[in-house]
Amino acid sequence: MAKTCPSCGYRPIGPFIDNCPVCAEPVRNVRSDDAGYARPGSWPPWLRWVLGGALLAVVSVAGCCGLGLWHLGTAIKDTQKAFEQTMANAEADRRARTVVVAAAELLQEFQNNPDAAGQKYKGKYLELSGVVERGGTDRAGTPFVVLHAGDEDAKVKIECFFDPVDDKDEARIKRLAKGRTITVRGEYDGRVSNVQVRGCVLVK
Repeated sequence: MAKTCPSCGYRPIGPFIDNCPVCAEPVRNVRSDDAGYARPGSWPPWLRWVLGGALLAVVSVAGCCGLGLWHLGTAIKDTQKAFEQTMANAEADRRARTVVVAAAELLQEFQNNPDAAGQKYKGKYLELSGVVERGGTDRAGTPFVVLHAGDEDAKVKIECFFDPVDDKDEARIKRLAKGRTITVRGEYDGRVSNVQVRGCVLVK
């Protein structure tokens, strides 16, 4: 019966051969194969090395991918926390700078002493109420409304420029009717001919 070399896996080797013709490994006491086929588990060493290397490569790649996904998940969570903290800080800053004032009071201050009023409200986040005179959009497409304190003939008025969060919000701003009293919040942005308030949001 033919034999298989236990070292290199070469077969068949005749029953009267004492050494493997390929690697010279002694095969004198090696049992004969059944029906001339190698027994299960008798893979040659080189094949075992190849399979072992392939398995190691697969495990390594899987480990690297898993580690990469873990780092990615951690980075996303950290970014989300940082964003939430930034928004919270911005909101706290706005609250600290918020001045609640009626349009009538604000306009009266600018009529009496424009320079003093400008210094008073510089860097402030205003919450003000006034009467809508008209609305529209500027050259950049930013929606705005002009407010007064009940006197359409007043020389100084308030121009409120909005930053709509979506189309629904923009449509709501554009539907503001003349003569309606509204409350807005926004950053005081100086005075040109009228008092300018930017980044406004409609409160009511």
